[in-house]
Amino acid sequence: MKEPRNPFKIRASEYIESDETFVRLFSPGVLEMLSAEDLWDRPTVIRSAPGAGKTTLFRLFTPRSMLTIYALRKREYCADLFQKLKAFGAVNDSGPAMLGVLLSCSRNYATLEDLDVEPAKRRRLLLSLLNARIVLAALQGILTLKGLKYPMDLDQIEICPSADIASLQGLVLPCSGSVLYQWAQSLEKAVCDALDSFAPLADSTLPGHDSLAAAQLITADSIKHAGSSVVDRVLLMFDDLHRLTREQRRFLLSDVINARLPVSMWIAERLEALDVDELLTAGALRGRDYTDAITIEEYWGGTRHKAFSQLVMNIADRRAKDARDVEIGSFAGCLPDSLDGRDWQDRFREFGQQVAERTREKAKGQQRYSRWVAEREGLNDTPRETALAWRSLEILIEREERKAQKSFDFPIRVEELQKRDDSDVRTAAELFLHKEFDIPYYFGIDRLANLSSSNIQQFLELAGEMFEQSASAYLLKRSSDIAPGLQEQILKRAVKKSWEKLPEGIPQGHDVQRFIKSIGRFSNWATHQPNAPYSPGVTGVAISMLDRTRLVDTKVTAKIPELARLAMVIRTCIAHNLLEVKLNYKCKGQNWMILYLNRMFCVHFDLPLQYGGWREKKLTDLVGWLQKDFTPPKGQLELFE
Repeated sequence: MKEPRNPFKIRASEYIESDETFVRLFSPGVLEMLSAEDLWDRPTVIRSAPGAGKTTLFRLFTPRSMLTIYALRKREYCADLFQKLKAFGAVNDSGPAMLGVLLSCSRNYATLEDLDVEPAKRRRLLLSLLNARIVLAALQGILTLKGLKYPMDLDQIEICPSADIASLQGLVLPCSGSVLYQWAQSLEKAVCDALDSFAPLADSTLPGHDSLAAAQLITADSIKHAGSSVVDRVLLMFDDLHRLTREQRRFLLSDVINARLPVSMWIAERLEALDVDELLTAGALRGRDYTDAITIEEYWGGTRHKAFSQLVMNIADRRAKDARDVEIGSFAGCLPDSLDGRDWQDRFREFGQQVAERTREKAKGQQRYSRWVAEREGLNDTPRETALAWRSLEILIEREERKAQKSFDFPIRVEELQKRDDSDVRTAAELFLHKEFDIPYYFGIDRLANLSSSNIQQFLELAGEMFEQSASAYLLKRSSDIAPGLQEQILKRAVKKSWEKLPEGIPQGHDVQRFIKSIGRFSNWATHQPNAPYSPGVTGVAISMLDRTRLVDTKVTAKIPELARLAMVIRTCIAHNLLEVKLNYKCKGQNWMILYLNRMFCVHFDLPLQYGGWREKKLTDLVGWLQKDFTPPKGQLELFE
């Protein structure tokens, strides 16, 4: 059965009930984040802002998903996924080769911290509850893999640990699956009863474990069915670690890393779990304090941006094909990425003539620009390319005119024009034409992928609005292609909606919005100067790494509340993927921490989508932006809004 007409609206994997639908929509490209070399050997922490795909990735390795993938392995949409998982050793030609045990940390673990017992006892209770639930989830997964009913068929399972494990009260090993099930249920009930009790708790009546002993009970060698091992390996997955208290999270991370458990271990958490010093310290996002770590947005950024674009295109095509009552084979095909049609060429011819006349007027009477103007007059390009060429020339003449030291009025060589007229200047010219003549700029699948800032949920939200338009046109028996101008309108509406909701649901929401607004307004002002001094444009700000050190120093921020407020706002922005941080960037003989806007906000503030353009700021400037919105220097034109 197919999902609703617009499957882009299905955000999180937990809302996809059908395992077949989940597998059909899952793109194998997501697995590029995982290294086959040491995938199972070391604990791995996976971090991201909300919506980057952590829970979706974990669900893929659960028993029901693995069985579905195996069953559908010969289907076109599943063949690549099966082969990738086979290369990982997660599945083979006989079926699933691993047991994935998924535990969400959102299930009342944090309330253990409210118990009126000493911290050490609370930690032991946490381990007890985790052990109980790990065992229960593992037993259910084993029966699922074997096609048995849970919990009725647990007597067919044997637990025979090959190594000595710590003594567990009330459990005698080896044992049957049903015995282990009853033990785990009793343990979970005892801890939950303690949570629900209003009476003072006596330490002697509380269960308590000193380790994650369950990891030793559910190893591949320990679990037997009909005398044989059920799987080759076991993967224990802790999702939503950020739901724990700070103390629980740090304790569990430390305990897991130091315990050298006999099962594979993955941990997923949102970046909001990290403190200011963790988020703003070089290497923190790559697992400085723990073990192998993957920060999803960081992984897909930089040199892997093209791979992310291919990933989201594949996701989009899978969702488009899954739509009910709508037959759209290629999502990208619905988003024309060219302005080469006859109507646009006529408009570019008109706009180009206006810019050419304006540029000739600026160059009038000055010999040094004569060869440049003549070169442009001799062009035989399309109207669009010609208009861009004249707008680029106008920018370059403006730069020449603003030089403090004027040159002699001798003709400047054409070779010099060609040297200066690079891709950054052309991009700035395209943006300026967009601003001046209302020419679409934010359209096409490539720019839609760029707008996602390496976050799959953000892509789905924007792509979903596009697909809604395309699907409606299809049902009305019109072309499902969306014209560039309409694409831009849809994106601007969607981004505006997200902008207006920004203060909701995040800490310091109004401070965050004001801070982002000031960065956006400043970037707009710096980008749209007539000489495009920072082409292709500014999309972020930077502070020195020395100032960054002050920002994370609690001794400093404790004395300066405004600085502490700024530090928390920046932390929230990074944790929720509103700002992208780049640490230790070397420029001008200094090291910088750059804060780039989420690419979605580039639409809101009429900015280019490229990275690289930023302007240095002092902490006092950023603190000031929390008090009052950025305004341009006195006497200079405000070009936004």
